[in-house]
Amino acid sequence: MRAMRMGWLLVAAWIATGAQATPAVVVAQGGVARWAGLDARECGFLGKRYPAVDGACYYPVDLRAKVGVHEIALYDSAGKQHLGAMTVEKVDFPEVRIDLPDDTYLNVSAGNQARHKEERARVLALFKTPVTPVRFSLPLAKPAKSMPPSENDFGSRRVFADGRTSQHTGRDAPVTQGSTVRAVADGTVLLAEEHFYTGNTVFIDHGGGLMSMNFHLSKIAVDRGDDIKRGQVIGTVGSTGRSTGPHLHLGLRWLGARIDPYLLLDTPTKLPSVGDSPAKAEAKIEAAREQEPEEDDAE
Repeated sequence: MRAMRMGWLLVAAWIATGAQATPAVVVAQGGVARWAGLDARECGFLGKRYPAVDGACYYPVDLRAKVGVHEIALYDSAGKQHLGAMTVEKVDFPEVRIDLPDDTYLNVSAGNQARHKEERARVLALFKTPVTPVRFSLPLAKPAKSMPPSENDFGSRRVFADGRTSQHTGRDAPVTQGSTVRAVADGTVLLAEEHFYTGNTVFIDHGGGLMSMNFHLSKIAVDRGDDIKRGQVIGTVGSTGRSTGPHLHLGLRWLGARIDPYLLLDTPTKLPSVGDSPAKAEAKIEAAREQEPEEDDAE
């Protein structure tokens, strides 16, 4: 992990310029950092100020975030500002070849191209949803009772037969066709409709800037505008849209950052945290790359 050691050297050099030691943390692209222990009420990162979660600040890092040192802030219950430094480490995401069952999604018709353009515009508008009060705690609920190991495919660069590529921003798990898919937290359904590429699709706003996305469902069990509860059934596993077979697809965006959703399905103390030693930070990042949620008891 030479890059991580270099990151810590950068942090040390940055901190040394100040009169006092500055709290620091190291996190990988697509990861989430944590700052606990100061009774946080609000957090600050990349020019955004947003609510804390259960007294702790979390800093979601997009999978294409700029590598290097970033300033982070925590505002405690008395309104006092605390500043820290977060070093973002580069991740070399894998390349995966995808073979589709037919050429519907390779030789896309003009009609489907127009349809996708309209659907994409509606989705992009969702990412401008104002940040509302937090309606979740961590860890999030698992989206299925049984969670088989995923392909560890978050961030993978997918290469199709015609040479086109796309980056996978969620996680896929081989959950059985027709299995129920559940909401990871309380929230409001922002979109529930069938799309060309993502098939039967559900977007849910969980407050605090956190949004979950479920794609390729066989059936949708909620409607736009529904107020839902943690663990509520929102649909069933399927293979609609551009899919190679039945699976559970879960994606998360937090304050617009595309993050590995499995990180929030486990205890938050496993996230890279302000105050971790370099060795502990390295161990947490390595563990995150092999992240799999523990299975609940079967229904």
